Amino acid sequence: MSGVRGRIARRLPARRRLAIAGGAVVLLLALVVAGGAAYFAAGQGPNADAVAAVEADPNVTVERTALGTAVRDGPVTGSTVGLVYYPGARVAHESYVPTAADVVAASDRVALVVVAEMPLNLAVIAPDRADRVRERYPEVDVWAVGGHSLGGAMACRHAAENAAAYDALVLHAAYCDRDVSDSGLDVLSVLGAADGVIDAERERASRSNLPPDARVVVLDGVNHAGFGAYGRQRGDDPASLSPDASREAVGNATGTWLDERVGANRSPRRAVAPRSPRSPLPGERVF
Repeated sequence: MSGVRGRIARRLPARRRLAIAGGAVVLLLALVVAGGAAYFAAGQGPNADAVAAVEADPNVTVERTALGTAVRDGPVTGSTVGLVYYPGARVAHESYVPTAADVVAASDRVALVVVAEMPLNLAVIAPDRADRVRERYPEVDVWAVGGHSLGGAMACRHAAENAAAYDALVLHAAYCDRDVSDSGLDVLSVLGAADGVIDAERERASRSNLPPDARVVVLDGVNHAGFGAYGRQRGDDPASLSPDASREAVGNATGTWLDERVGANRSPRRAVAPRSPRSPLPGERVF
């Protein structure tokens, strides 16, 4: 009996050590997860002055909802062109409010741009968030979905699986890893010539996933961070255009294209004669 008790006594310390070590591992993992969540949730941006300038513009209405921030230049009706916009990874969604305002300003039609708020600032967690945005605005008949960087890639995946719900896809410094070449979607890809973040080789190779008539616009002087108002981005190249001028160039390329390709086509979807594209704006190169 005494021998059994001795063996039990010798085993207890080892078991306690294992329990303590296991608890430490669990605690460490919890701290890593919490730290990672805090890192992504903090997000980059927005530039408060740039957002305040939009809010002060009497020609623009800014509405904050549980789904994100909407920017429009008139009442939402059946003739409004809607764009659901996904932010880039770890970028606060309101960093794209100034870009949305420039898109709205460039459109001759009443436009609604809804910048979707993403959990932990990651569109990959909620790639179908656009469904809920469209449900909130049932008056809108014509919808595009798009986004910046990872947000654009997630918008492409969503559009590929829900093409019947959209008229167009808008890529900002992004590329498609899903084939939408036969989706019936109109596609615009806007790139910055000074973008040091995007994988240029993969972007060019992925153009085969786009429809043959997709419009690819390269903006001189615009880098990766120039598509939003969130400051500098690691690994990016210097931009020769100012942040304000960069966003205006992005907005002009996007808003005028929405008029040209989407706004003119009012019936679900799409069978209209091809239109002659507008002449490139200064600083644009079209492919």
